[in-house]
Amino acid sequence: MRKRDVVVSTLLFLALVIGTGNVVITHLTGSGLFEQSRQSLALAGASTACTGKPAPKRQPTADAQLLALPEYEKVCDSAVADSMMIFTQMPVSEPNAVEMADAMAARLKEFSAQNIRPVVIVEPETEWGLVDFHEYTTGMYDGWTTRYFTRLKNRGVTDRQMGLWIPFPEPEQPYWNNNGDPDDFAKNVNRYFGLQRSVFPEVQTGVLLGTQAGTDQTPKLLAYTRLIDDSLVDVAGVQGFPWHPSEPGDSRRAIVSAADFASASAAEQVAQSLGTRKVLLNVGSYRHKLTRNGGEIAVDAGERQATLQSITDQVTTLRKNGYEVLVNVFAENKTNRPEGIDWSYWAAGNPAQSVYTSMFVQFAHELNEQGATLSLYDARNVPTPLPSTSKRSKSSNRRQR
Repeated sequence: MRKRDVVVSTLLFLALVIGTGNVVITHLTGSGLFEQSRQSLALAGASTACTGKPAPKRQPTADAQLLALPEYEKVCDSAVADSMMIFTQMPVSEPNAVEMADAMAARLKEFSAQNIRPVVIVEPETEWGLVDFHEYTTGMYDGWTTRYFTRLKNRGVTDRQMGLWIPFPEPEQPYWNNNGDPDDFAKNVNRYFGLQRSVFPEVQTGVLLGTQAGTDQTPKLLAYTRLIDDSLVDVAGVQGFPWHPSEPGDSRRAIVSAADFASASAAEQVAQSLGTRKVLLNVGSYRHKLTRNGGEIAVDAGERQATLQSITDQVTTLRKNGYEVLVNVFAENKTNRPEGIDWSYWAAGNPAQSVYTSMFVQFAHELNEQGATLSLYDARNVPTPLPSTSKRSKSSNRRQR
């Protein structure tokens, strides 16, 4: 056999072997050799640092949110966020207020030790169940709320360590209890912040209103702010996310642009109504979603990239108009939660295998270039204590964030 024929035969054999191997790996992992090679380049391609600040040396922590942060900083090869969002609920008794405050005090101090500002979302939910919006206006919760903040102060928490607090988020959403009157929300915000600032006079405060995709929500949003004492509010927030129809017969168009689900215009008008120049956009872009009818929605990389760019565009507009902007990004895989949405950019612990890694880095870099501040919502698993040494929570059946 001629040398040329030997070379050709060898090359054909190698191609057959590689092709067969690619089929096997694709079957076993869902990602073939060529795809994995392309994904492995994602991290290497993310050569642009998220910020101009070096990543700080992190102290050991057991906090689920803080555990995720070093991974982002490694991916970014820089500092990435100086805020992280956490969720809490409301006390409904003196012992409950003390117990909740002790747990929160430890967490706030842990965040402070890591130089991360907590963005604390206080949901109208308790171990009893959902808070009645109108009932809250009567002052029923005042004593427990005051006890909670007093206990935080007594545990050594400072105004600075408190971070940014946002009670009654997205008050117009239907899943809260007896929330049909926007004036009740405004009265509750005034009441909550009045009690909080009687103990922590310098605490940062905000409101967070949800926008519905594809509709002009400004008149509705402003109905929720008209009775708020703007001297009590530092930050005006709007929340919105992409939306895709999940039913086969739903002919509505998908909403994938922040110009529709979290617009600069809506944020600016809410900020003007509250007399503040500080704005929060609570946003995200998902890669995969499980629907209630058992279906799935998969978002391709191009669409996700366009969504992130649309968020950056809203930030650009707000910054040009003189607003300070904080962007909180949902980035956690929650497909194993009732929500059923994967907001993540890579599998925890394995950023090199995701095509979305460099996408996140570029997004964070562009936000930083615009002068915006980035906050993250993501967590890593924390080892569960053995039953014999742990105290079972009275509220273990609560809706989890």
